[in-house]
Amino acid sequence: MDRIELGDRVLRENFEKAGRKKKRDRIKEIILFSAMTVAVLSLLISLMYLFVFRVKSVSVEGSEIYSNDDIKDSVLARYQDASIFPLDSQNIAYQLKLTYPYIKNVKIGKVFPSALSLKIEDDNGAYYTEIAGRYFVLSHKLRLLECVERESDLDHRGLCHVTLPPVAYAVTGTEVVFKRKSDFENVSKVIETLYESDMSMLISSINMNDKFDMFFIYNHQYRIEFGKNENLDVKLELVRKIIKTFEDEFSTDKLKGTVNVSDITQGFVIFDSKVRLSGKK
Repeated sequence: MDRIELGDRVLRENFEKAGRKKKRDRIKEIILFSAMTVAVLSLLISLMYLFVFRVKSVSVEGSEIYSNDDIKDSVLARYQDASIFPLDSQNIAYQLKLTYPYIKNVKIGKVFPSALSLKIEDDNGAYYTEIAGRYFVLSHKLRLLECVERESDLDHRGLCHVTLPPVAYAVTGTEVVFKRKSDFENVSKVIETLYESDMSMLISSINMNDKFDMFFIYNHQYRIEFGKNENLDVKLELVRKIIKTFEDEFSTDKLKGTVNVSDITQGFVIFDSKVRLSGKK
């Protein structure tokens, strides 16, 4: 009886060992198959990455200033046959703005397997300024859009003249860089506030060279001295009330003078037919 039980136990142990070996072999087969599958897929993806997903065509739409075909050719010249996956849309947009400064925004879509789709939004010139003896067209976001040799070349544009604080360097297609970093925030705030005000259409010149003594020319009649950029919305409202008050009283559009609102607690106007109505000191 003992011999029978011993034999049964040996058979059972052998059977269990065989089962465990079979299971291990099956796991090894699965691991090997998985590794081979991953290797094959990696190879296929690498081949597709190298030979299939490469820029072959570009479509461009939206610009009314530049030729969409010229922009397309420019992008193709730089990126044709480049792998489409790692392309940096921000870098493409940056390079385009350097070449075509009046481009404001670029939306870039990757159309797999081998095409790029570009939608262009044009920028608009709102101001011009003099830098190192040359004249630059500016957007209201202080982007440099164009450079010309003579001020007279801009006479027909209807742009507002701005005098800026000292500029470190100027590159068309990028924002102005000032010698003092704080000047960009200060100038941007003034430009944006004036641009959005209902007085903007009649502002012909703005002087922001001295951040404590800024002024602009309004309607070719008034020199508006607003000092610092603090409480600028309040100052503009005060300007409107002052101008309306004395224009209603004198009923004339030939008045000239200086409106000073640098101190909002005591704004005042000085009538002066010889007031300097330019943006220069």
